[in-house]
Amino acid sequence: MTSNTTAPEDALMAFGKKWWLLLVLGALSIVIGFMALNNPVSATATLILFFGIWLFVSGIGTIIRALSSGSDGSGKTLMLISGVLSVILAVIFFNGGIIDKVELAAIFMGITFIFRGMAELVAGLASKGAPGRGWAIFMGIVTLLAGIIAINNPVASLVTVTQVIAIFLIILGVMEIVGSFQLRSLAKK
Repeated sequence: MTSNTTAPEDALMAFGKKWWLLLVLGALSIVIGFMALNNPVSATATLILFFGIWLFVSGIGTIIRALSSGSDGSGKTLMLISGVLSVILAVIFFNGGIIDKVELAAIFMGITFIFRGMAELVAGLASKGAPGRGWAIFMGIVTLLAGIIAINNPVASLVTVTQVIAIFLIILGVMEIVGSFQLRSLAKK
């Protein structure tokens, strides 16, 4: 018995059946983002907890995206490094009790956002003609700026960082929701 599909198409079909996971992640990102915007000072501790969870989940997603990407080169390598670092930082984050150390959490966020921003920016710049390239470049720049703000003045910028993260989560959530429906439609073909 022969099949009319190739291995990448089979992978797309398998991942496409789980499109709703990306939809749920997008909705959660939007809800958390709006909660943080409504009360940034009290949302900081909660956002730090969710940041650790997001760090782990998005790190795994970035690793999968880097490994399943058809492209080669620095963008893919940087995405893989970023994903692995995100998972390692998430493990350290929860095991080290960093949730209680808000200043250190802001520095962790800054470092993570700088790596993630560079990965998105390089991947976006390297993917000429690919759909979503502009969003990848835009999100890379926004993420990089958030990281620089967090590292330069972690205590004074914490509310600002919370707002930047909230906006980032809202934009990311919208992109994930749109992506989930695109994935669903691609998997149906």
